Amino acid sequence: MEFRTVLFDFDGTVANTLPLCIHGFQTVFKKYDLRSVDAAGVVSMFGPTDDGMILKNFHHQENVQEAIELYYEIYETEHQKYVEPNSEILSLLKELKHRGTRVGLITGKSRRAYQISEKALGFEGLFESVITGDDVDLPKPDPSGILSTLDELNADKESSIYIGDSNSDILAGKAAGIHTAAVQWLPVTQSSTYPANPDFYWTRVEDFVQLLK
Repeated sequence: MEFRTVLFDFDGTVANTLPLCIHGFQTVFKKYDLRSVDAAGVVSMFGPTDDGMILKNFHHQENVQEAIELYYEIYETEHQKYVEPNSEILSLLKELKHRGTRVGLITGKSRRAYQISEKALGFEGLFESVITGDDVDLPKPDPSGILSTLDELNADKESSIYIGDSNSDILAGKAAGIHTAAVQWLPVTQSSTYPANPDFYWTRVEDFVQLLK
C-alpha cells in the first residue's frame, strides 16, 4: 500500500542512540544520585524528556541541575563514540523525501538532545515536522504529538503510518487512528514484544523499502 505520510519515533527507530542515553543516565545517577541503575532500569524510566527523567527519578533533587548539564555534556561529547550513522536509514529518509512523501518525527526526547543528534547524524532537513517531548504536555502513548503532526502536514489518516521501536509508540499510533509499525532493525530497542499488535513488524529497513515498492 502507499503511505503518503510517514512518521517516525527517534531513539531506537531512526538512530541507535539508546546506548548513549543509557550511558549518560547511568553516569549522572551514579555521580549525583549515588546509586547504580542498570540498563533495564534506565529504559523503564523512558517517557518524559531527558531532563524530565532526571527530575522525576532523582532522590537527591538538589543535584538535578548539575546532573542535567553533565548528561548533555556526555550526550554531545560522546555521541560519535556511541552512535554510528546508519546509511540504510539515511537512504530511506532521502528516498521518502525524493518520492514527495510527507515525513515527520515525534520523539519523547528533549529538543536539546534531538538537535545534537540531528546535526551529528546528518538529519537536517529530512523531517518536515519535528515534535519533541518539550512540545507536548503528555508523553506517548498519548497521541497528541502524532495528532498535531497530522494536522500540520494536512495528512489523511488512512495513508499515514507511525513507526517506532516501543510498545508505547504503537499505542500512540493506534490512539491517533493511523497505521503502525514496530521495528527492531537497530541493535538496541526499547521493547522486546508488542502487545499493542502493530499492523507491521520489521526487523530490516529493507522490509519497509520493499513495501514502498
